[in-house]
Amino acid sequence: MINLDYAFHHVECVAAAITGRPGAIERMDISADGFWRSFTAIAVALPAMFFVWVMNARANQAEMPSMGVAPLVAGEAVFELVVWLLPIPVFALVLRPLGLGHRFVHLVIARNWANALFSYVIAALYVPYLVVADDNGAMMMLGGVLMVLILVAAVRLTRAALDSSVSLAMAFIAGEFIVSIALAIAYLGMLGL
Repeated sequence: MINLDYAFHHVECVAAAITGRPGAIERMDISADGFWRSFTAIAVALPAMFFVWVMNARANQAEMPSMGVAPLVAGEAVFELVVWLLPIPVFALVLRPLGLGHRFVHLVIARNWANALFSYVIAALYVPYLVVADDNGAMMMLGGVLMVLILVAAVRLTRAALDSSVSLAMAFIAGEFIVSIALAIAYLGMLGL
């Protein structure tokens, strides 16, 4: 069962960390229970992610009329879960040699709740596509700006979660971004797009 007060508290802490308010990460539930409960962020983000999956599936179906929307949505869902969960064991392996193993739980909890927040921000960007053409230049530019802002927010959050330098946080986000792009290219290649 999702406790909405708990979820809203953690999303607010994420927003506070992104905007640079001190102590925001420490106000999160950083216990072992908090670690596992942070994965309920997937369920919190599900309505927004589902909306984006359907919109993407409809766009991809235009390119592949023989494919149904349901298999495309299922593929989007699997891809999203892989991108959400795959970095976690990688973080566990990378943080220890950097002397930041004690910040692993902080990073995963903050990242999970941030992904829920970012899912709704991205879904909001898709809403205008319900009434405007997919190839609208202004919407594409807005999408690019939004992605840059999300990357900047992710760097700020990662820096707060790791209590590290900006350069280390940027390296984490750059690595995650590169892996996500590679996975997206592989996924689109499997679809033949």
